[in-house]
Amino acid sequence: MYDRALLASGQWWRLLSGHLVHTNLAHLMLNGAAVVALWFVFGQSALLGRRPVAAYLGLTALLAVLISLGLWTCYPGVEIYYGLSGVLHGLFCFGALSDLYQRRWSGALLLIGCWAKVAWELTAGPSAATGEIIGAEVAVSSHLLGTVFGSLSGAIVWLWKARQ
Repeated sequence: MYDRALLASGQWWRLLSGHLVHTNLAHLMLNGAAVVALWFVFGQSALLGRRPVAAYLGLTALLAVLISLGLWTCYPGVEIYYGLSGVLHGLFCFGALSDLYQRRWSGALLLIGCWAKVAWELTAGPSAATGEIIGAEVAVSSHLLGTVFGSLSGAIVWLWKARQ
């Protein structure tokens, strides 16, 4: 899992592997189902290119590392983190931008909806019901970082493809 003290001692692989650890089976199943569902919704998107499976897995790994680095630098109070929820927010925003890139205007609603959800969580607090299911406090900071990095990744790939 992402553990700040162990990261500080040099266990840098936790930047990636911390997102694969879950608090319980329900947490694992929720996150696993969401990864698969997002693949079915956005897996063939134009921004993922000609090798969408490799690109999706690469994006997932990149988001995991970026979120961990964001937790490390911007949220020093986060000592331990587990789960894929931040990565899921990033994949969702990337997919929404890919929809916009393909002139599917519903992507704008999806992107606004994700940002609004995270803004709500930051002001009203995390979902208590979700916290009960996963047996831990929901890490809203990872949702914000995932939303930011997923949106930035989508925008960067969009601009790169537009230049080609």
